[in-house]
Amino acid sequence: PAGTVTAVIGPSGSGKTTVLRTLNALDQADAGMIRIDDLSVDFATRPIRVVDLIPQTTTNAAAISYMEETTFTNAAAEVTEGSAKPEAALAFTERTDTVRKIAVWIPATDEQLADVPRLRGIVENRLGFMVRQRLDYQIINGDGTAPNISGILDRAIQSQAKGSDPTPDAIYKAMQKVRVVGFSEPNGVVMHPNDWTPIRLLSTADGVYIWGSPSDAGPERIFGLPVVQTQAIAENTALTGDFNQTELAVRQGVDVQVSNSHDDYFVKNLLAIRAEMRAALAVYRPDAFCKITGV
Repeated sequence: PAGTVTAVIGPSGSGKTTVLRTLNALDQADAGMIRIDDLSVDFATRPIRVVDLIPQTTTNAAAISYMEETTFTNAAAEVTEGSAKPEAALAFTERTDTVRKIAVWIPATDEQLADVPRLRGIVENRLGFMVRQRLDYQIINGDGTAPNISGILDRAIQSQAKGSDPTPDAIYKAMQKVRVVGFSEPNGVVMHPNDWTPIRLLSTADGVYIWGSPSDAGPERIFGLPVVQTQAIAENTALTGDFNQTELAVRQGVDVQVSNSHDDYFVKNLLAIRAEMRAALAVYRPDAFCKITGV
């Protein structure tokens, strides 16, 4: 009922966080539904998932400076007593990435927010979701040209063409490039849902599905790595790498504000609801990533 507060209480592991993330559309439920005032709410939008791969910190500056490892030569070897020791090589290049802003707003009326209990909270949550969804896209695709973030694909990362290889083979070759050239351990694969579909439907000659029975959800994993299905990455391109070699520096988390000072909104009983955030992305080791083309 309006004016009441509901608390979610339970022991650790009982699902409190999952319930709240599902209500805010940060996660999607495998079954069931969300109902508000006896109305079913269908969130036909993709979950925020790419950003969950990225370690996050905070910053109070308008730009972040960091050292990108550009040379790594491991010359370590066994030596005999009195002989010269092998010389290794490490080189770091200072990089600077500007904090960028992602924002969105929608209009609403005083009556809409007053007549429908909790509508304001729902709208604010959805606007915040829109901002984080766009951040998801920018982490992968931002070209660095103001006001865009410089995303992972904008960096000098490695590339693996699918060519005539089956898609799983091409992905594994990209993973090996991350290990051999990037001296890193890949911990995720990002693919468009339409590119994951043929893999999920792979079957043997006698019709047995390799990635699990159609009656089961099936493992969204490939060669031991979790697969993130997201429309943030373009079709026919996949990405794998060690996402721990990145950092999302947040200058301002998602901030939602409401005002009637826009244009003639005050005299028309209209409100502008705005959500925005500011962040920059650091990629410490571009060779720790490899894109797969032609999938």
